[in-house]
Amino acid sequence: MQSKGAIKFFAITLAIVCLYQLSFTLVTRNVESKAREATGGDAKAYQAYIDSVSTLPAYNLLVKEYTYRECKEREINLGLDLKGGMNVTLEVSVVDLIRSMSNNSTDPTFNKAIANAIELQKNSQKDFVTLFGEAFAAADPNAKLAAVFSTMELQDRVTFNSSNEEVLKVIKEESDAAINRSFNILRTRIDKFGVTQPNIQQLGSGRILVELPGVKEPERVRKLLQGTARLEFWETYENKDAFNYLNTINETLKSAEKKDSILATQIDTTTAPLDALVASTDSTTVTPDTTKTALLDQIKSDTTTAAADSANQSFEQFAK
Repeated sequence: MQSKGAIKFFAITLAIVCLYQLSFTLVTRNVESKAREATGGDAKAYQAYIDSVSTLPAYNLLVKEYTYRECKEREINLGLDLKGGMNVTLEVSVVDLIRSMSNNSTDPTFNKAIANAIELQKNSQKDFVTLFGEAFAAADPNAKLAAVFSTMELQDRVTFNSSNEEVLKVIKEESDAAINRSFNILRTRIDKFGVTQPNIQQLGSGRILVELPGVKEPERVRKLLQGTARLEFWETYENKDAFNYLNTINETLKSAEKKDSILATQIDTTTAPLDALVASTDSTTVTPDTTKTALLDQIKSDTTTAAADSANQSFEQFAK
């Protein structure tokens, strides 16, 4: 009899726990049903509705209130096979990473090794860095990777005397770090997107598997994933490399500004005879003609303005 009492107790306890867990699923289903009715089935409006109520209380257990987002995190996960969703495999471009580390080297052995490694990768399970090392050694056994990768970015880790094995180790570390950064960025962005219990895992060779159950806006998620998974590398210049060019431009502009200033001064001096003419006319006339004087003053003013505009236009054209 005592054992029957214990079994009943555990059965009742298990039933209560199951009802507790199922209650979160019922609450989320109720909120989502109201969202579909309010939006008429429009996907964008539905997602906007869900986002607006995600932080509002949706489930009151007397001792604690749960928001829709908290209920969504505690509901039963049906998975892709039962609930549907998206299954995406992303790949970090290790080829572009290696090219960037070499500062886009034009070395023929290096580029031949890259091309051969791409072909070998189609029928091999090895990572690209290993295949690249093998292809580089096959292309030229006497070639040194240090001559290609002794760039400003790797100057503290790769010297001209570094062996090929040491350089490949550095490339491998940088490749793994880039993949891990991409993985962490994807996880952070997807968590903020609000997908319930996503599955994100690394598959090796720079590939990342992403499973998102219950996604109703695949285009929105695709843009999110493509934006985070894309790595871009840009060439930059040190200040010492660009200083000479900037200094030359500065001196040229100073010279041009000085020439324009001299030109404007010369144009202003050509108005002196006009001033003398005005003075002469005024002195020989008993009753000054104010209309003529005003007209001459206006011509004088227009000439000065035209000269200044011409100088400014010349300077702007030179600056361009």
